Amino acid sequence: MTNFILENVINKIKKNIIQESKLDSVINKIYRDIIKNFKIKNNFVENYYFERANDYADIKLKCKFIRDKEFNYPFSISANAEFDNMEIEITYRPQDFPKNMVNLTAEVKETITHEIEHIGQHNFEDMYIIPKKYESYIEYLTSPEEVSAYVKGLIERARFKRISFNDSMQEWFEENINNFENPTKQWPKVKKTWLDYANKMREKNKVKKFN
Repeated sequence: MTNFILENVINKIKKNIIQESKLDSVINKIYRDIIKNFKIKNNFVENYYFERANDYADIKLKCKFIRDKEFNYPFSISANAEFDNMEIEITYRPQDFPKNMVNLTAEVKETITHEIEHIGQHNFEDMYIIPKKYESYIEYLTSPEEVSAYVKGLIERARFKRISFNDSMQEWFEENINNFENPTKQWPKVKKTWLDYANKMREKNKVKKFN
């Protein structure tokens, strides 16, 4: 009986690893396509198909690059994803490249990971989270669907830039501080929620090392 239970646990772990690797594969493919097209400044539309357990997703990605010499920052990435559509828009200040390429590539990887998490929540039974409306920015940031997306995205930022997860969270906070009504009071709550989720991920061996 013990061996049977152990075998079931091992098989479940193997299945989860395979499923996560499929997500990683499509994330890496989208990432490579965006960076390749950014270098030649080519807007593009592409489809990406991947499976998870008995479900599948066929994503249509629209990616647009906007050149703006007067932009306030070296670059900014806006993104949205739901069900089978993903849109990414990168506004950049040309005089700041290629010196900001590392920061851009890290944020592209973070953004794709975040949005693929939402695609998974909409398409895959084992990832499904019931969407809801939020009364505040803090409620939004600490909701189940956004916590998993932000944490997994920021882990990718940390890995790419070879910094700690805490540092990647701090970078994100400094980039988005103006969205908080009371940053000193609200950010510690968001940070603790994200860190608690990241620690649970680490315990489940979904993330081996990020800190």
